[in-house]
Amino acid sequence: MNKCLHCGIRIADQTDVCPLCQCVVDVDEDTPEAERYPDIRLKGRKLELIGRIVLFLDIVLGALAVLVNYMQEGTIWWSGIVVGGLGYMLLILFFFIENEHAGYRSKALTGVACGAAYMVLIDYILGFRHWSLNYGIPSALMIMDVMIVAVMFVNLRNWQSYLLFQIFMILCSGVCVLLSLFGVIERPLMSYTAFGVSIVLFLAAFIIGGRRARNELKRRFHVM
Repeated sequence: MNKCLHCGIRIADQTDVCPLCQCVVDVDEDTPEAERYPDIRLKGRKLELIGRIVLFLDIVLGALAVLVNYMQEGTIWWSGIVVGGLGYMLLILFFFIENEHAGYRSKALTGVACGAAYMVLIDYILGFRHWSLNYGIPSALMIMDVMIVAVMFVNLRNWQSYLLFQIFMILCSGVCVLLSLFGVIERPLMSYTAFGVSIVLFLAAFIIGGRRARNELKRRFHVM
């Protein structure tokens, strides 16, 4: 790393003059080439290595769980819960941590959807008593509603961009209401509650937001 004898600063770039005082810099020949410029790919390579290690461990643990479950000759395939949990951990690692291009909204939707599917899987393996449909999924939807409102307060400058997200939550909770009408969800109280919470929060944002909310919906749905 070069050093300006006049300013006393160290310069990472391979320039002959100081960018501050325009004096000739002192070239430090002892500095290795690798230290002159930071390796910006180092973090990515570390995450890839950690991901491969976790993937290997998940495969080994999943196979071991299936083998032990098979040797026990039990009626409950608890190894499916283990494999599903390991798969959910891989999703969090690769999609949530390593994937920097995915937005936080898509990450939240993917996380909730896969978490709901994992709850249904656990319920099915343990005898499918419908607790995942009656309570688990509606509770997850209400948690998402609360998270959306919290993010709106955090990002007050662009809070109206979350209106479309709220509409999506209304549709999701509406599916739960439809499932309760067809008898798939046996205890519909939580489903109706989640549907009502989604509608109330959307109406509150739309009415209080006023013109900004209306303009956002017009822009999203191309309404003149």
